[in-house]
Amino acid sequence: MEELSKIQKIIWNIMSEIKPYLIENDIDYYMLGGTLLGAVRHKGFIPWDDDIDLGIPREQYDDFLKNVAKQLPSYMEVNTFYDETDHHYYFARIVDTRYHLRRMGSEVERTEDAWIDIFPLDGMPNNYFIREIHKMRLLVSRAFYHIATFDRVNLQRPNRPLSERLVIKFVQLTGFGRNMDAKKWLWKIDSLLKKYPYKDSKWVVNFMGQYKFKEMFPKTKYGHGKLYAFENNVLQGPEDADFILSQMYGDYMTPPKDSDKNAHAAELEVS
Repeated sequence: MEELSKIQKIIWNIMSEIKPYLIENDIDYYMLGGTLLGAVRHKGFIPWDDDIDLGIPREQYDDFLKNVAKQLPSYMEVNTFYDETDHHYYFARIVDTRYHLRRMGSEVERTEDAWIDIFPLDGMPNNYFIREIHKMRLLVSRAFYHIATFDRVNLQRPNRPLSERLVIKFVQLTGFGRNMDAKKWLWKIDSLLKKYPYKDSKWVVNFMGQYKFKEMFPKTKYGHGKLYAFENNVLQGPEDADFILSQMYGDYMTPPKDSDKNAHAAELEVS
């Protein structure tokens, strides 16, 4: 637990560096997923986790990625798949290059700079039938992306849906698709997600998060944001956290059993 506490402090320091930029530029940012759950249930980090995940509406997200680096200290960087680095995630990361986390759970152990994940919140079609077609296209593209990056998939994540477990077993047995170009699928996902502007949409989604369309909500549930206590400070989250957390986690105020905790197995390394 001592090491986890150190990691949480490092992650909070990254948040402290970007928070002034978000506020000064009137950026509508929202805590997502486990970060929002931690704020509501624990008033900070989930005790067995070290994540801070933020969502930003697409138009502001793109501007944020272009400009925030100018405000960061020299030891922090913005990593996106748009650049020529080996960043293989669709979402962006703000990283502290002084600290490295060695992650276990995938086929290949990974050492990555300490980070905060920044996700785009994207619009969805207002028409139900068009929305369902769009969802299917996104799911297919995401599946091929994950197959192309299979060696980095966390095979130890609890409570995966049966469909994901079947795909994982199939790829393990056959090696199908493991030589595909992951960047091709990231660009395909990018094109699809940008198709429906956030400002015109009644429904919005954090599609490249862990929960896919369990993180699709009426835009009114995000609203203009609300402040929540977080580690003796405050962070902004959706206006209707109860609706969002209930859809994602069910009885979210009851902590899970130890076997169901999605803890991040990591070891801290310092440059």
